[in-house]
Amino acid sequence: MPRPFAILIGLAGLSMTTGCADIMQQSAVSQIAPEWFAAKAIEVKGEGYPELSDVPQVRPFNGTLKEWKTQADALKTDAEALEARNTPEQDVRTPDEIRATAAQWRALAEGTAAPADPKPPGQ
Repeated sequence: MPRPFAILIGLAGLSMTTGCADIMQQSAVSQIAPEWFAAKAIEVKGEGYPELSDVPQVRPFNGTLKEWKTQADALKTDAEALEARNTPEQDVRTPDEIRATAAQWRALAEGTAAPADPKPPGQ
């Protein structure tokens, strides 16, 4: 009994898939469909893809391999100089300092922080 029932369900599903493929061509559906439906229908049909003859050719380049390598070396040198200039001068905070700052912020947010001293130390 289960086998004939499974075959029947399979045939019903197969017949419904042919209706899905045909829906792209119905004009009534295309009038109520979202904006992207027309573009997707063209894609599903296999239309809209470029032809191999439309693929651009490789552009020629000027200069020799030696000139290109010289320019690449100059760019690397400039990049190294920029990276050296942008390194942080301060030491990176330790994990304990980060946790202490987080605890202070948490205490401020919860309202349990001690009031800050308005005068700096030593005055």
